[in-house]
Amino acid sequence: MSAGTLSGRVGRALRWSTTGTVVVRLGNLGLGIVIARIVSPEEFGLYAIALTVQSVVMALADLGLSADLVRSPDFERRTGPVAVLGLVTGGTLTLLTALSAPALASAMGGPGAAGPIAILAATFLLAGVGVVPFATLQRQLDQRGLFRSNAVDFGVGAVVTLVLAALGYGLVGLAVGRVAGQACGVATQFWLTRARLRFSWDRTVVRSVLAFGLPVAAANLLSWVLLSVDRVVLGNLAGAVELGFYVLAANISTWPMTLVGQALRSVTLPAFSQVRERARAALVPLLGPVWWAVAAAAAMLAALAHPVVVLVYGARWEPAAQILVPLAVVGAVRVVSDVLAGYLYALGRSRGVLAVQVAWLVALVPATVAGARLGGSMGVATAQAAVAVGVLVPAYLVLLRRSRDEVAALARALAVPGLAAVAAVAAGMAAADRVENALLGGLLAGAVTFVLYVATTFAWVRPRWRAARTALDGPEEDQTREEAPAEAGAPITLPVPRLDPPEPAVAHAVPAARPRGTTP
Repeated sequence: MSAGTLSGRVGRALRWSTTGTVVVRLGNLGLGIVIARIVSPEEFGLYAIALTVQSVVMALADLGLSADLVRSPDFERRTGPVAVLGLVTGGTLTLLTALSAPALASAMGGPGAAGPIAILAATFLLAGVGVVPFATLQRQLDQRGLFRSNAVDFGVGAVVTLVLAALGYGLVGLAVGRVAGQACGVATQFWLTRARLRFSWDRTVVRSVLAFGLPVAAANLLSWVLLSVDRVVLGNLAGAVELGFYVLAANISTWPMTLVGQALRSVTLPAFSQVRERARAALVPLLGPVWWAVAAAAAMLAALAHPVVVLVYGARWEPAAQILVPLAVVGAVRVVSDVLAGYLYALGRSRGVLAVQVAWLVALVPATVAGARLGGSMGVATAQAAVAVGVLVPAYLVLLRRSRDEVAALARALAVPGLAAVAAVAAGMAAADRVENALLGGLLAGAVTFVLYVATTFAWVRPRWRAARTALDGPEEDQTREEAPAEAGAPITLPVPRLDPPEPAVAHAVPAARPRGTTP
């Protein structure tokens, strides 16, 4: 696999993205531990409120501007109007959020968070200013460059936060550190791309950008609703104890899925955009190996649920282990849906992706209510898995509008690893039942699941990996024409510094356009 081919650049981008995700998460974990020893729990909680407001507003600030630049063949023509839209949108949201900070903080139950909310509002302007260099790096699959900018972001933010916290400005220091880090990160992106702020106006381009971007912004906002439906329903219908077990299991379920999903999301849109003419033919060859890897991660997570919960959190959290099994299925389906969304975004079909999310939400609300009433936390987790498999996947197959043969090929690409994973987990759990010690039984289940899954699917996936590389690279004579800059990669969209425990399983992801904060 030559480094100059698209498959070579995608592979290098995936390696950088995976490495960057791990490094950023470990860095945020360490920073969070240090900050927790400096600031008070009250300050930490108020900052969490401020970050929550910032995250929701950033979903609106996105407008799909970077995604539009990444996917569009007329990149140069669109940069000027996109820069204007980014500046206007970011500046307006910065002003409105800063002015409404006291009301927002009171509505969230933490009036003391007004100051941090007003300070963090500056990140919307920074995101708007940096939309073009960010999209340039993403378009070029320059994951290495984006890792550098995020490293600068994290390093500057961490230093400013720690210095101000040590001086007694704990709450303000957290917010100022976040803004300072993002400012330096955006400056680094400008330096890496040698980009300059150039503004121009073209009504035709603006209409095209908004027609694509507004559904993306709506989908980003809707993802926050999808993230909270299960918790709101469970907390109201089943109580705090059931919610606690569920949240713990949901947090664990994101460990492998966030790593795999983040790496894939970082390259899916730019990769499909670069093979737009043959993206339709490339989807099935790419989806098979991706789903194989994701199904393997879900199978191992389900099989090792008991030992992971008990070893990491203690025996009193043992009921969360069974909840983790269906949530592993949910996480796997969401990762694949991200790949399909990236494919559709590359073709400009953002409205279709939004329609799928609306259908998902419409099915999810009654399903989670019924699940909470019938089975508590386990019922909600089962309902989530049922909707993901029974609604989300079929909705995408319908949206793809392929021929009957192509839909059948897609279904087979999903079915073979999926069925193998289910069979391997069932065999692993059956083996575990024969061991009296629950912990040893869980470890045995994991070993049996891994061996059986790989043994039964390796011959199936091996030629498909080769087919995926061929689908990306295309005819040999096209490869030189599709050469891109040597630096390859895709964005790490995780915010830094971030002071958070493992985050909940992401809702159906739309390609994140710019760095954004999340709740600690």
